[in-house]
Amino acid sequence: MTTTKPFNLSKLISVLLLAAGAVLLTIVLYFTVQSVRELVYQNGIEKRYSFQSPEDKEAVQVFHGVKVETYRDGKEVLLELQEEERAKVKAPLSNADEKSDMKAFKGIVQYKVMKEKETGEEWFIAALRLTPGAIKESDQTFQTFRINENGVVKKSNFSSGSNSKLETQWIRGLTEDKMGYHTSLPYQDHPVLTLVSTAIAGLVSLYVGLRLRKREKAKKYEAA
Repeated sequence: MTTTKPFNLSKLISVLLLAAGAVLLTIVLYFTVQSVRELVYQNGIEKRYSFQSPEDKEAVQVFHGVKVETYRDGKEVLLELQEEERAKVKAPLSNADEKSDMKAFKGIVQYKVMKEKETGEEWFIAALRLTPGAIKESDQTFQTFRINENGVVKKSNFSSGSNSKLETQWIRGLTEDKMGYHTSLPYQDHPVLTLVSTAIAGLVSLYVGLRLRKREKAKKYEAA
């Protein structure tokens, strides 16, 4: 006659706590490494380039002979280069649309001037958020137009997570949340507190799990 072993709830809880603790600490380690990489990358970008919005906030700009214009046509926002339509975004109307400057297109289109500090070379960046209604960062898609001092225009299309290091800089300001290249954690509210609290939760889980395992082993020893 075979007998079945009683279900050991304490052992199951200890295993789950140990697993949860290991996962939480792994997450903390991953985001700590990524945050360090992000800060090093951002520091390098800031040393090499400067970024600023044009002093003239008007929706019509001319950069080395290339005319850039943003305007609204009904429920659509259009971007033109040299009076040729290059991009179109569907966006709901708002009270901000009554303004005559770029504030009317906040979160949809933005202008930036990028300058390489060592050489003095400049580029004009017109960036669009093609998904202004998207809430999740992972759902965002963008389109940028980079104009150099010779008037040559290069277009980029990308989504969050597939952008290059410089493209990360070009789209900053289009969303309320500041996005990073390696991770967005350093730009969120209380990033250190988030990592510390997650690490503490992981250590507590490991500690309690190990205590339960130790108590189970002690019970087995006494029973023997």
